[in-house]
Amino acid sequence: MKDRAGLRSDSLAFPEVLAASVALIGPSMTPILIAPYMYANAGNASWLAYVFGGVMLLFVALNLNQFARRTTGAGSMYEYAAANLGTSMGALAGWTLVWAYVFVGASQFGAMTIFVQNLLGLAGWQVPALLIFAIAAGVWWIFAYRDIQLSTILMLALETISVSIICVLVFLVLFKHGPSIDAPQLHLQGMSGTSIGLGIAFAMFSFVGFESATAFGEEAKQPLVTIPRAVLASVVLASIFFILCIYAEIVGLRGAKTPLDQLSAPLWALADRFGAGYFKIPIAIGAIFSSFSVALACVTTGARIILPMARKGLFPAAAARIQPRYATPHIAVAIVVIAMLIVALAMYAARVSPINIFNYCGTLSSFGFIVIYAFIAIAAPRFLRRIGDHRPVDYAIAALALLCLLVPAITLFYPAPPPPTNAFAYIFLLYIGAGYAYFAIVRRRSRSAALFEAPTP
Repeated sequence: MKDRAGLRSDSLAFPEVLAASVALIGPSMTPILIAPYMYANAGNASWLAYVFGGVMLLFVALNLNQFARRTTGAGSMYEYAAANLGTSMGALAGWTLVWAYVFVGASQFGAMTIFVQNLLGLAGWQVPALLIFAIAAGVWWIFAYRDIQLSTILMLALETISVSIICVLVFLVLFKHGPSIDAPQLHLQGMSGTSIGLGIAFAMFSFVGFESATAFGEEAKQPLVTIPRAVLASVVLASIFFILCIYAEIVGLRGAKTPLDQLSAPLWALADRFGAGYFKIPIAIGAIFSSFSVALACVTTGARIILPMARKGLFPAAAARIQPRYATPHIAVAIVVIAMLIVALAMYAARVSPINIFNYCGTLSSFGFIVIYAFIAIAAPRFLRRIGDHRPVDYAIAALALLCLLVPAITLFYPAPPPPTNAFAYIFLLYIGAGYAYFAIVRRRSRSAALFEAPTP
């Protein structure tokens, strides 16, 4: 069965919708690549940064679910903001979402290069980064183009394999360490206000994408039930996984010759230290799977943000086309893949290393996610008031979400990070300004009062 636009309706069950959120979070990326940077900033308070990050995004998820329990549609986060914050703010919400998904996807070109080169390096083989870029972009495009149901099943399978391998190693470390609590982590040794703030900013990068299930409202089975459950479950499951992994990595590598914050492959070092070197190849393969599923989720979800924007005239009309055989937004898929590839190639041409492509793109994506999450927290009370179903607790949840989001937002601006990341905030603001100017021109040309229609409660 297909809906009016050609997307395959009633095709995705709860596990597949949950897969979209979990895959875009990419849980494996945190212990494999993000952990050293988290520890370099938050140190023994790293686990606390993930606790705060989980609580912060739980508040955001509760606001998001005010919409998800009552409305449905592809590209829902954009539509939620558009219907309740006005035409300009709605357009900017979609614009920031496209930025966020493109940069998370672009980060995976760096991650995939690291993982493939590490794995093949064990056999003494060298593969050029540009070849990896080309193959990865082609494969991500093919899977997203052909069939969304196939894509989500693949995401779930790949991320499950990767997470399972990491969990086995984490429990081995915790078992060998014994039942005692690591005192430096328990007492937050060396923690300062600045360090915990920076840690929360990195935690934000770990979690971003939990909301991606909302983009599949037109294809999910029982979307008013399935999507809210997937949003909350992804935050809770990711929080537990991150806290356990960062705790185990810190305690497992304490006293090691090379400290955690200086490692490029912390799980490999952990496996060697605990006599589990046989985990190195499975970890590398699992990391490739995880990176693949993160990028695939970015393409499929990002395309479903562009789709409704194109229907409203905010992207070229061609981007709203649906491929008749596979029922996918094939033009929007191509736009996202090409944008991801351009970002990665531009950084590589500027001699940015693969690890810093991952790092810089992840940081840049955080700006977009912070903005859209704030938009949702502001829009939720307006939506509830408009439909006459608001309570004091709803306003409190929205306020708490905004207060929590201020922590990573301020940290990304002050104190100023070192070059080139100190320029990222201004690049994002330039992007927002350009988007605002473009949408103002589109609105004047259309002069249509129905440019943003409120979703039906």
